[in-house]
Amino acid sequence: MRRSSIDTNYTRLVLFISLVFYQILSSLYLFLPLFVGLFFVYLILNYKKESRAVFVYFSFFYLCLYDINKGFYLFSSILFFIIFYNLFVERVKNYFSCKGCVLVIYITSAYIGHFFLNVFIAYLLNQEPPSFGMDYFYYIVTDSILAILLFRDNL
Repeated sequence: MRRSSIDTNYTRLVLFISLVFYQILSSLYLFLPLFVGLFFVYLILNYKKESRAVFVYFSFFYLCLYDINKGFYLFSSILFFIIFYNLFVERVKNYFSCKGCVLVIYITSAYIGHFFLNVFIAYLLNQEPPSFGMDYFYYIVTDSILAILLFRDNL
């Protein structure tokens, strides 16, 4: 058989560029989910895999764009990922046997933990803390459903 002329690396690059554009659109239209939980779960699943290192860096870049775009402190999502990955990932995997439950916990931790880390940084810098609205619950539910559909078999 003949191989398709479309290389998968180029399609992934186009997908990533469209996600960056989507990040801009999500700042304009609040009903669009942010996909922070999806990228957080992708990082947890592929952080140690060398074959996916480029896409892990793209995911970190997307999370930095999220920090800048939503008014959080720069690199706070990466800092929270490092803390969460080193302290809690294996404990959550060992404690829960339901793959969907583990994904939902990861996504909920991504949004809520990132928020509380920014509140802590704002407290240390004596600045106004960010606000946590009801729209984040919509984002958590949307990302959880998508993560269960996309990453259930990879866990």
